[in-house]
Amino acid sequence: MTMSDRLEDCKRPARGPDAERIPNHVVTTHAGARALFYDDLIAGRTVILHCMSIATEPAYRTVESLARVQRLLGGRMGRDVFFYSLTVDPGRDTPRALREFAALQGAGPGWSFLTGEPEALLDLKARLFSHGPGHVHGMEGVDCAMAMLRYGNAAVGLWGAVPARTGPEWIVQRLAWIESREHPVGPPRRRGPAPLRA
Repeated sequence: MTMSDRLEDCKRPARGPDAERIPNHVVTTHAGARALFYDDLIAGRTVILHCMSIATEPAYRTVESLARVQRLLGGRMGRDVFFYSLTVDPGRDTPRALREFAALQGAGPGWSFLTGEPEALLDLKARLFSHGPGHVHGMEGVDCAMAMLRYGNAAVGLWGAVPARTGPEWIVQRLAWIESREHPVGPPRRRGPAPLRA
């Protein structure tokens, strides 16, 4: 099946523990690739998601926070952990603008800046971050979705959230709580003292 066939087939049966909750909208990366949000980017992965716009980044500084987390993760980025920055301003944040912005921020492998149809991006924001479009909570004019990071392990359906300005070490620690661990192969082995012999 080609990528074009996959993009046209957004109605196929859901797979994974979060497939019913997380929309499978078509998005475009800062590199110009099109992808199905859930199937291609989220399913089976440990991810950090956030909403942003190039224009409001100086106020919220979520990308700046993630750049510090990326440095701590090192070679695990793009292999064990993936970041997705969803623009809330697709009219201005084109793939080209996002590509230039990503380069300025030092975004490496495993970190994608996403744009798409305005309705699709609004739906993703509403389902992943807020209680509905335009949800503002707490401080006057502060959009909670723009100041939070959502992290999750879609392979097992574990999710959490943390303020974007949380220390990068603490964000990495929270990722460790939800990551899949490799289990030993073979039958279980008894631990502790040896059994008494009769």
